[in-house]
Amino acid sequence: MSADLPISVLLLARDETADVTALLPALRFAREVVVVWDPRGERATRDAAERLGARVFEREFEGFGAQRRYALAHCTQPWVLWIDADERLRAGDTDRLAAALGDSAPDGWFLGRETSFLGRRIRYCGWQRERVLRLFRRERWEFDDAPVHEELRRVGAPGGMEAPGASGAIGDLPVTLDHHSYATWKACVDKMCRYAEAGAEKAFRAGRRAGLLDVALRPPLRFLRQYVLQLGFLDGAHGWLLCALASSQVFLKYASLWARSRGPGARA
Repeated sequence: MSADLPISVLLLARDETADVTALLPALRFAREVVVVWDPRGERATRDAAERLGARVFEREFEGFGAQRRYALAHCTQPWVLWIDADERLRAGDTDRLAAALGDSAPDGWFLGRETSFLGRRIRYCGWQRERVLRLFRRERWEFDDAPVHEELRRVGAPGGMEAPGASGAIGDLPVTLDHHSYATWKACVDKMCRYAEAGAEKAFRAGRRAGLLDVALRPPLRFLRQYVLQLGFLDGAHGWLLCALASSQVFLKYASLWARSRGPGARA
């Protein structure tokens, strides 16, 4: 692997053979690619990652936060680029990454992200102008242990990010990730169910509980927020389907949290 930039690319994988095969050749600018593979997935994914030069580690998936913490512990370069198998950098972004790694650079960089749903770029629904912290100094940040929607936090701190412009703060890099996480309806439904259950687990661990009003009211409120207030209707039929799917995920999450909240048998 032709490596130039002092970056460890951090990648989780399970059943993403096609995505891994397409993504890894585009990451040759990095000195290493660290892949943590869930052995309950297809072996072909691990084989593809190894064949394309990645350092592959095996660990059963126990939540996104824990999995990324494990991956980060195996990164060796001063900078880490966190990317998912279904994300792609755009042409020309490698040069922008290189320019962002100087000694005077901030501790981390926000990147843009644009997401497609069933083959169409979503421009509204709350997904517009999305910025994600994905490039960061390895020794300054760590992942929390959230089962889903994991976040980076400063080492030794409970969390939080300083405003841009502060000393050691996070910069805004003109690099965009193209996200293709919802290519088929089955993939959408599978992800919705996984994230709903993981979201309920995360909320329950944090001491939150749910009543029937949460189950009844939160789903339609989510739909109205994304479809009306966040202009999802401007995305046409794809926007309607996306907002309906998000509403369904909220229903499943709070129904699961409600079930966990009932009686002495509720588990933590």
